[in-house]
Amino acid sequence: MLTRLQAELKTAMLARDASRTQVLRMALAAYKNEAVAKGLGPQGTLSEADAVAVFKRLVKSREDSVAQFEKVGQMDRAAQELAEIEFLKPYLPALLKGPALEAAVRAAIAQSGATAKKDMGLVMKALQAAHGPAIDGKAASALVQSLLG
Repeated sequence: MLTRLQAELKTAMLARDASRTQVLRMALAAYKNEAVAKGLGPQGTLSEADAVAVFKRLVKSREDSVAQFEKVGQMDRAAQELAEIEFLKPYLPALLKGPALEAAVRAAIAQSGATAKKDMGLVMKALQAAHGPAIDGKAASALVQSLLG
């Protein structure tokens, strides 16, 4: 992930794409900060799961900003944040959606033996173990509640 990020940053810089360069520099800084926090040093390489977690945090932060900007009527700032999200999304794994998500949730319910909403934690734990970062927590949580309710 680090080499891909550095290569795409270099490409954006050579293409003089200022907005993409800015977002990728920020993402690289967040990646390196996480590596330092994990004790790997600024040149360290994060595990795939840790790297995905960094990018998920960056996207979540921007999604929160979009909501805040839209609430106060600053649509231009919201659009800028949405553009940044689009630059970051290729670094995230494809999320399970629709029938695939429902099948995964049903399998996790069966595996965990859950029968009521109070067992939701067991189901979510089984989902994370089986599918890791490919699960959207909010969507999965809502689906688990509807199936167990």
